[in-house]
Amino acid sequence: MSHVHSINDIRTAIRELSARADLARKEGRLDDAAELEKRIQGYREELAARP
Repeated sequence: MSHVHSINDIRTAIRELSARADLARKEGRLDDAAELEKRIQGYREELAARP
């Protein structure tokens, strides 16, 4: 069973993960940045599926 996140939790996660992905790119950790972007995309999809 999947955990349901609140809209605020999703937005907060996207914001925080985006900042971490930006830092990873600046530091040259492209694999880490790509993984974070995948997680961000999952949260965006979850947010888009909301009514």
